[in-house]
Amino acid sequence: MIKEKQIPKRIRQMRLDRNLTQKTLADASGVTKGYISRIENGDSAPPVGTLMALAQGLKVEFSAFFDAEDPEVYVAVTRKNERPSVARDRMIAADYEHLALNFPNRAFESYVIKVSGPGKKSEVNQHKGQELIFVLKGKIEFSVNGKTHILEEGDAIHFNSSYPHYGSCLSEEGAELIGIVYKGSDTENNE
Repeated sequence: MIKEKQIPKRIRQMRLDRNLTQKTLADASGVTKGYISRIENGDSAPPVGTLMALAQGLKVEFSAFFDAEDPEVYVAVTRKNERPSVARDRMIAADYEHLALNFPNRAFESYVIKVSGPGKKSEVNQHKGQELIFVLKGKIEFSVNGKTHILEEGDAIHFNSSYPHYGSCLSEEGAELIGIVYKGSDTENNE
């Protein structure tokens, strides 16, 4: 498994291995060339949705950014104090800790998302697949395809992630969430 600070180098190397320009990858991923440059230079830590879009643009599995150590693993235990931080959303001061990064060929990605307190809305994300957000503590406002939902401790939302979606924390003490992202396959219809 590689560390978060190594992801920009991995993205750049994968792009070069495929003879893609930053512009070509940007077009295939739905982001700007400047944003690709900032990511590759380590000036911007992309949120999970952007990493998934980059994986699609590079035609790799999301897990390729992190390299599981043993492809024969059939069970993975991630201790509370060993969860790797894999992405941040600086707009809402959120930190994403991966729950099973050392499990190879994952069918979905799972995170503990910690938001420090109320603030701006997160970056708007949109990618193929489905997501489930479960609120462990705090209160959040979450919007999917223009419809806003208020979620409190114990609430969950499951949605088609091909629709634009974003959230914001409403609690002074912050919020803690479980996020599960299933990216689907090219042949699946999420409608």
